[in-house]
Amino acid sequence: MKFNLFILFITIFSVNAVELPFYEAKYKFESDEINITGIRKFNKNSKGYVIEFQASNLIVGMNFSSLFHFEDYKVIPKSYDVKIKPKFLNRDQFIEFDYEENQIISKGSNEWFKILNQDVLIMDPLNVQIMIRTLIKENKTEFSLNIVDMQKGDYKEYDFEVIGSEMCVFNEEKINCIVLQRSREGSDRKVTYFLMEKYEYMFLKIIDINPERKNTLNLEEILSFG
Repeated sequence: MKFNLFILFITIFSVNAVELPFYEAKYKFESDEINITGIRKFNKNSKGYVIEFQASNLIVGMNFSSLFHFEDYKVIPKSYDVKIKPKFLNRDQFIEFDYEENQIISKGSNEWFKILNQDVLIMDPLNVQIMIRTLIKENKTEFSLNIVDMQKGDYKEYDFEVIGSEMCVFNEEKINCIVLQRSREGSDRKVTYFLMEKYEYMFLKIIDINPERKNTLNLEEILSFG
């Protein structure tokens, strides 16, 4: 269960989407069940755009990677890859978005097949963050996004709303942050994002609260930007 929560936690309609600067940064994830520090990267290779998160501690190693491209100013997922060590945990999963065959296929810990409705834009837990940043950069204050259900293959629609701004401190510097809240109809879970204006709305911190637990993701260091 704790790894499913982590995957979801760490877990675009604009010409500005491709203008978001590439970066590499160190984040710390904390919950009642696991504390772990890792590196998040956003860049591009010969296959497309990639956002990934690699983390490890003395017990476990994790690698989450999303490959996608841009089409008509939208983020179009290609694949989402999860690798967890040690292997006996059986948490590896690979999701492929096949637009020629109109299907989404998942292999590994959760195996399923779904017909891909190309009229509905479905994102993964990582590339949705590129969508969020770009929409905020466009001064959008309310929007809804669909994220694939890793276990069942369906998708869940989430509502996002800017609820204000706040002066935050990063590296002893005061930085203005847009405060964005995510909710879902019928759920008590609330996720709050703090996005730094100075750094093209990179995530400074994410606070995920539900009736059972609290999870946080905090930026510790920017290793490269732009």
